[in-house]
Amino acid sequence: MPRIYILLMSVLISAFYACDHRGKPYPATLSRIESLADTNPEEARPLLDRLRDSLSSFDEEQRMYYDLLDLKVNDKMYVRHTSDSLIKRITAFYETYGDRDKLLESYYYMGRVYRDLNDAPEALKYFQKALDVAGDTRKYRLLSNVYSQMGMLYDYQNVYEEAIRMYEKAAEYKLLKGDSTSFSLVLRDIARVYDMVDKNDSALLYFQKAAIIANETGNRHRYSGILTELGDLYRELVMYDKALECLSESLKDSVGRNMYPTYSTLGHIYLEVGRLDSADYYLRRCLDSPDLYVRDAIYEYLSLLYERRLNYREAIRYVRLGQQVQDSIRKITDSEEIRKMTSLYNYQKRETENLRLKGENDRMQIRIYRILSLFGLGLSITLLFIYRLKRQKERLARQFEALQREKQEQYERSFQYVEANNAKLNELGTLLSKDHEDTNSLLHVRKELLQVTNEQIQLRRTERDLLESDLRHSDIYMKFHSTNEADQIIREEDWNALRKELDKTYNNFTNRLYQLYSGMSLIELRICYLIKISVKVTDMAKILGRSKPSVSSSRKRLYKKIKGEDGTPNELDELIAGL
Repeated sequence: MPRIYILLMSVLISAFYACDHRGKPYPATLSRIESLADTNPEEARPLLDRLRDSLSSFDEEQRMYYDLLDLKVNDKMYVRHTSDSLIKRITAFYETYGDRDKLLESYYYMGRVYRDLNDAPEALKYFQKALDVAGDTRKYRLLSNVYSQMGMLYDYQNVYEEAIRMYEKAAEYKLLKGDSTSFSLVLRDIARVYDMVDKNDSALLYFQKAAIIANETGNRHRYSGILTELGDLYRELVMYDKALECLSESLKDSVGRNMYPTYSTLGHIYLEVGRLDSADYYLRRCLDSPDLYVRDAIYEYLSLLYERRLNYREAIRYVRLGQQVQDSIRKITDSEEIRKMTSLYNYQKRETENLRLKGENDRMQIRIYRILSLFGLGLSITLLFIYRLKRQKERLARQFEALQREKQEQYERSFQYVEANNAKLNELGTLLSKDHEDTNSLLHVRKELLQVTNEQIQLRRTERDLLESDLRHSDIYMKFHSTNEADQIIREEDWNALRKELDKTYNNFTNRLYQLYSGMSLIELRICYLIKISVKVTDMAKILGRSKPSVSSSRKRLYKKIKGEDGTPNELDELIAGL
């Protein structure tokens, strides 16, 4: 019996030591590498290389941890992973070894490897496994990275709601870690997703916060990069002044930084405003970009640019280059598998990247056929150009006629017209004083008509003065002139009320504006309303939520649309005030 007891105790003790994987303490150099891997991988790299010759003296766990650190340092130095064999071996070891934090880290790098291998479903699977084993770990930096990588995968696959949720969790762990340096990156990523779903207010807010934090933490490259993206968002909102302001600041930091996004955005803006030479200059600087998505956009912009220059051969060439790039993008996109993986974790489904690229490819095919048709029918192009020019002239003629009618109506209601009629009345009185019996009846009729016309003009002027007085004393007029008060907020119903008052006071004012220019946008229409009720430009900017230069620029452009010629904002004010 005592022998059996001793034997059982020996087995238990052996099992205990067999399960104790602590092994020997880490060498000092390995511990040093561990502390440098996250913050200074360039310094950790030579230490790892020197330690390689000592691996024979390491136990199995030390060798595995060396391999994990080696892979981690490469990842931090942006060395692309080309094989999953090493990380598979590391992960298999830690799945049985019992060190939860190292298993969490190995799952994370397994996801990173599969992401580099363009296997999105496997990457997502191992990122989720990392979260499953995390428990109550305090490795906040690593958890933040896991959520950030998952958010990026969902973002790339257009699963935007999940992307935002992942990025928000990443931001939460950044704050828990106290990592203000990289916090701006997460805010930038959230802004990107809001931009993709057209929530422009949220996107602007997060980009602005990200830029402020990047600037405060002294990261000039990151600050410049975020300014480039903010400038591109302003471009989407047609706020070109603000866009160029951001991009000009970003251009100041061009050394040692990826400038392709900045050049691409500048090229796109200049293409949109018709400055084709400047657009060509900046777009061509992006042709050697290694980023497939950048080249896809550049080829599209250049095809449009050469189409506008009527160089259809070059336009077709860039369309075809764009299709080749899209084929490459399609090969690394697997949205359907991502959606299957998300269903395992109760996530919502989204459209696949392949469908998006197929739609883009279909549009490119249509453009090719259109360009080929135009290229083979030069005479048709010329006729089409002449037709469009004729239509433009007709439109300008209609607008000119509308302006002339307005001027004539204004004259017929003016004091000058009354004075001209009075002069005619005096002349008729002189004629009537003479004895011309055969013409007296006709002269009397003319005199009475002129008197009636003057009376009607006076009545209309009196009516207009009363209506204008009512307008200036109306609640809606007062509200638009009291925007400096903190509690005054202009809502949609206020704009509708102002429109009704102006239409009543100025004889269907809105319809007459559309007669001057039928393509007037809502913001241009509202600018005309504010001009008509004499709102200052500064207050206009506040009411419309735009900058003062932006409002002035809109007034200047609208004058050109109406008159067909360049003019100043004040000339538009005079034109609208005279209606």
